[in-house]
Amino acid sequence: MKVLITIPCLLRGGTEMQTLSLARVLHSCGYDVCVLCYFEFDDQMVREFRAAGSHVELPHLDRKITPLKLVHRLKRQIKTINPHFVHVQYMAPGALPIIAARLAGVKHIFATVHQPYTRSHGRLAKLILRIASLFTTKFITVSQNAELSWFGSSHLIDENNPSRRQCHHFTIHNSIDVKLIQETVEAVNTKDLGEKLSIKEDRLVIGAISRLRHEKGIDILIEAFKNLVRECTACHVLIVGTGPEENLLKKRVEDYGLDSRVTFYGEADWGKAMQLMSIMDMVIVPSRFEGFGLTAAEAMAAGKAVVASDSTGLKEIIIDGETGILFPVDDIDALVRAIQKLITNPSLRHHFGSTGIKRINEYFSLEIFTRKMQALYNHYLSSVS
Repeated sequence: MKVLITIPCLLRGGTEMQTLSLARVLHSCGYDVCVLCYFEFDDQMVREFRAAGSHVELPHLDRKITPLKLVHRLKRQIKTINPHFVHVQYMAPGALPIIAARLAGVKHIFATVHQPYTRSHGRLAKLILRIASLFTTKFITVSQNAELSWFGSSHLIDENNPSRRQCHHFTIHNSIDVKLIQETVEAVNTKDLGEKLSIKEDRLVIGAISRLRHEKGIDILIEAFKNLVRECTACHVLIVGTGPEENLLKKRVEDYGLDSRVTFYGEADWGKAMQLMSIMDMVIVPSRFEGFGLTAAEAMAAGKAVVASDSTGLKEIIIDGETGILFPVDDIDALVRAIQKLITNPSLRHHFGSTGIKRINEYFSLEIFTRKMQALYNHYLSSVS
């Protein structure tokens, strides 16, 4: 059976990493997986998809293409590939590949939206998504809060019941490969890595792994560290990632005189990012919104204490005060207090590390994701064979 995954871009972000996880899971379940990326792509990401057993199609379409022409091109490409299933990664323009798949005659179409609805999307975007979902076999969100934001209700998939008896839209949480993360982190010589990064051995490392975009809130972390730095002389901030706000954030760090206390590592592939996480004593996820919150879940799987904003999907990953600390979105003072609490209490960091691993294993592991996706697809196998 052939599955076609459509996605507008294959760059280095959480949605692409979860798409890679989906491709690997479907391949492990015996499906022939093809990925159609119709706009921008990163060569390394393409290689990772191919190494995972996926065929990758790259038509190099221009973002300026009209909606009608895009639907036509995608329809033609889908017909050529002739898949039994199409799985749309619902990123703008998400509705168009759904329409193209329908016009191409594909019987079963799934779609996954990775972001929550926010005011910046506008009401029209919500209406389009709801209408587009009606043209899918099942519509998936990566967290119940994201599902609630788009549809006003939420439901977890029940893999023990036939899909036809379940709601048209439901949540399948993103997956975390706990074993791989722990093996990667444990293999690192943290002393050597710290020296290479010019981070003193006695420094407590406050880390963030993120695209440097406004919605990720790294500016909030920098503001909080500016307020912390006088009383936290043995702390260092390590920021991993790149993005459109990189120069702006570096300029702010320079203006605050924090150059020697903040390291911008730059771009890192997933494996390198996990290695860098090994030297972090705590991981900060100050996002203004998150559909799921992959970095927080990965940090918990690595046994790290996590401080995160209480936005959307992050509230489902972290239980405040039990598996980490949540703070109100954009609240710099609350973030300062949360970091101070972890700085002064090493046993609490250890506690959150151990309870975080347990929560990820119980609710967000790769095994759980595989079981749910396999059940979803298997319910429709008889109708396409």
